[in-house]
Amino acid sequence: MRNLMQKFAIFMQGRYGTDKLNNCLFVLFLVLWFVNIFVFAPIPTLIIDAFEIAIIVITVFRSLSRNISKRSAENRAFMPVYNAVAGWFKLTYKKIRDRKEYRYLKCPICKAQLRVRNVKGKHRVHCPKCGSEFDKKI
Repeated sequence: MRNLMQKFAIFMQGRYGTDKLNNCLFVLFLVLWFVNIFVFAPIPTLIIDAFEIAIIVITVFRSLSRNISKRSAENRAFMPVYNAVAGWFKLTYKKIRDRKEYRYLKCPICKAQLRVRNVKGKHRVHCPKCGSEFDKKI
């Protein structure tokens, strides 16, 4: 077993490996595979199968590629999209988790998300990002 791992390590030397883009492509493959289980029409199944195969080929190609600078550039271009989507999911989770104690507001000037106590009445809200103050009725 140790000899096999050493051979694999030698094979992977100088290759790109995996990153966030590869991980997201693999998750997309799993989602399509799961959807494909419940689709019974032949034509949509063929289309989904083609996308699954293309995603797996791209993922394996990126992992085994020796052009590290190009794969890194692809990952850097993908990361702002990933961070935006992940940030939205994190904020939505926080809003659901804190819904009894806090209310989330947007600053009218800089559009930053602000968290205030969920207490009825008028509140004077101070934005730490831009320094503006505004009144909000809850």
